Amino acid sequence: MTDAQIDTRPSPLSQVLRLPFALRAADPGFPAVVAVQRHWESLRDPRGVPARDAIDPRPLAQWLDQLFIAELVAPGVARIRLAGQHLSELLGMEPRGMPLSVFFTGPARDELASALAQVAQGARATLPLRADRGLGQPAMAGMLALMPLTDREGRLSRVLGVLESVGPVGRAPRRFRTTAPMRADPAAPPLAQPGQRPALRLIRGGRD
Repeated sequence: MTDAQIDTRPSPLSQVLRLPFALRAADPGFPAVVAVQRHWESLRDPRGVPARDAIDPRPLAQWLDQLFIAELVAPGVARIRLAGQHLSELLGMEPRGMPLSVFFTGPARDELASALAQVAQGARATLPLRADRGLGQPAMAGMLALMPLTDREGRLSRVLGVLESVGPVGRAPRRFRTTAPMRADPAAPPLAQPGQRPALRLIRGGRD
């Protein structure tokens, strides 16, 4: 069992669960996040992380427009390989090949990088989001869920993601900021470097 640093503030989003853990439902206002997390949970292998090839789009047909697959290409950086139509609508163009950070404001990109660093160590992360009101752009609430996947070589190099929003998109591009601390749930023992004690920690962050 690895150590975890736990944010002691009362926010329900500030918990890190110890293994083994039961799947916690996301906010009921984000049904796509709930459905995809449940599907991911059902596919977990003995390591605790499903394989990319195990993802079956058929049970997720209702939510495919909000899903994406990204590749971890550098510490804290993920590049989108496949994306649903909703992501194209948010961005106003095809997002494939772009970094996931393209959907976020400057300050929120640091928090996204912290979340991706956790996912690269085998954690599942969620980030509550908000896109602020602008000309032709109504305010939107959102939720980003990031779940680790392994590639064909067994490396933890892929991310199954859901970017779900509530309300009309309005004029693209839409970019999000975070509204609460990241929640990271350990899905598998973090990958330790030689000579290092593995640990899972919660990155404090978020802006109101």
